[in-house]
Amino acid sequence: MANFREFSARLVSMSGMRRVTATMKMVAASHLHRAQTELHLPEPFAAELWALVPVVKQAAFEKHRVSLPPPEKGSRVLLVVMTSNRGLCGAFNNSVIREVRRWVKEQTAERGIQVDAIYAGQKGYTALWREIPPCMKAVDVAAHPQAKETAAISRHAMDAFLAKQYDEVWIAGNRFVSSMSNETRVQRVLPYQERPKIARPEKIPEVAPNLIEPNDDRMLEAITRQWVHLGVYFALLNSVASEHAARVMAMENATVNLRRMEKDLILMRNRARQAAITNELTEIVSGADSLN
Repeated sequence: MANFREFSARLVSMSGMRRVTATMKMVAASHLHRAQTELHLPEPFAAELWALVPVVKQAAFEKHRVSLPPPEKGSRVLLVVMTSNRGLCGAFNNSVIREVRRWVKEQTAERGIQVDAIYAGQKGYTALWREIPPCMKAVDVAAHPQAKETAAISRHAMDAFLAKQYDEVWIAGNRFVSSMSNETRVQRVLPYQERPKIARPEKIPEVAPNLIEPNDDRMLEAITRQWVHLGVYFALLNSVASEHAARVMAMENATVNLRRMEKDLILMRNRARQAAITNELTEIVSGADSLN
């Protein structure tokens, strides 16, 4: 059994760890508050794009590549995997990795798809790059991403799709539900039949702006490119907000567990101290008895 000094040293170390986890929780909570506000940033841009939906649904665009359904078998898929750069956020990264593996296995068995990936976040890249080959360098995820940071992902996805390198583009990541929970999902953004699940704005311009050459394919491609960019950006905002919420919960649980362990250590230290005192008293009494 450890002695009083050893228990004291462990208690000091554990107290330091508890202060670190408590601080990390407060930092993550401040990031989460800001991330929740940033979830509403795309709404004005989404309102403008919603106004263009009737234009995109014209019959002249039904045969365009972005409107046609993907092949039933042997489809080439580009999967955007969104995780975090750091750990200490509970099951946030593992849930995405597990869902991607399940989805790829299921789709491969049913449709015989071929998958390449774009990794937004180092954790997903580290876990999956051997199973799903990357088509570009992994993108670092900032604590508060900007729209320009997702431009490389959306541009590569749209260009590769129009160049017929891929038949579908999907996004895998966590959707922020509340500070207590998030939802892991894999959703399709291309072809255009399944647009990004952006909440419909309350106020939408009633009349679409005047457009030159409304049947020009370039207009459809330009609008779709903006939809893809909005979908990637909105998915990344949700992923980052979910990461901060998961880190708050993980650090809260770690702090509570460390407090519980500290109480147990204090009790064990007191027992060791009492045992040492008892042994000393026993030795004194034994020595006194031997002198008599």
